[in-house]
Amino acid sequence: MTKNVSRDQVLWYRVRQHGLLRDSEEPAVLDIGLQDTQTGSAQLALAARTTGPVSLDSYELGWTLRGAPHYHRPGELRQLAGELWPWSDTDAQSRLSWPKARTVTGGLTAMETYRLVAESMRKVVTKPMTKGAASTEVTKLVPAEQTRACPGCKSTHVYEQPFRLGSLPAGIRLRAGETGLLLEPLPKRGPIPTKSTNPHGLVDRYLRFLGPATPAEVAKWLDTSTANVREIWPDDLAEVTVDGRRAWLPKGNVDELLDCDRVELVRLLPAMDPFLQARDRDLLVPEKAEQKALWTMLGNPGALLVDGQIGGMWRSRLVGRKKLEVTVTSFDADIDPALRDDVQAEAERIAEVRGVPAAVVRFA
Repeated sequence: MTKNVSRDQVLWYRVRQHGLLRDSEEPAVLDIGLQDTQTGSAQLALAARTTGPVSLDSYELGWTLRGAPHYHRPGELRQLAGELWPWSDTDAQSRLSWPKARTVTGGLTAMETYRLVAESMRKVVTKPMTKGAASTEVTKLVPAEQTRACPGCKSTHVYEQPFRLGSLPAGIRLRAGETGLLLEPLPKRGPIPTKSTNPHGLVDRYLRFLGPATPAEVAKWLDTSTANVREIWPDDLAEVTVDGRRAWLPKGNVDELLDCDRVELVRLLPAMDPFLQARDRDLLVPEKAEQKALWTMLGNPGALLVDGQIGGMWRSRLVGRKKLEVTVTSFDADIDPALRDDVQAEAERIAEVRGVPAAVVRFA
């Protein structure tokens, strides 16, 4: 019999799965990685889930899911290279952002393009080098139809998305250098994949941390089409209804979902936090105007999480070198005084991990 669960239960379940109760030194949500931004979102995502010092030094950074930079546990990038390898040519076409009518470019199919870029990057990146230098050399190894003129850098280079997607199967990770982002070979590269090693593993992880969910939501997370995900959709999932809407999650997590009760906490989640990566935004933030404010084209704010609900957003700026100013905009008209104290504590946590002595909170 299909179980019915409420929106609140789903959110409370996700809070627990994501380690936002701060009950573990290393949250399990690292199974899907921590997406990073120029403002250091990965560090703040870890700070929202832990209580001690925060360091990303022991993790590895790579262009993984959707070609976006994510931190993962040591050794997991090589495993992800096989899991993220496209499982069909149509899947490769979706991930490369090719139009549906386009089946070849420069005489190469989407899958052949994937492989060529990965092989080219492996030939080029044999030592640490800048992104620009790597792109210049890879451009020489691909057909002209795989490149574009870039007004910004006044040159012609390989398209950005294939370049990013080819780095992981090529055995390349990222690190910060004195002159900016550096690409460097992994200590143990392993062979370039010939097929996807475990596409079900990625589906399972999304459903564990961001489920119950649908094939369409998993597809958006993987940056592919719903039809492609349906082809590899696991048979051993449990179906539930979320306020009447059909969705799925791993069978082993059903009891956890059904047993979830209210959580009481306040967290300041950074932009691109794993909790905000769920593609059912109507469930996360039912009001369209609030969705539009929270997920923007550029420069997303962070989210104010209150008892499992997203209750507002926040931004910060450094005032001098000794104070972090955090501006919180609540989606509700009134802010409870106790909530203000909890937000202040979370702002101080952010200041702490950023190495700033003090934090001041302003409520817009």
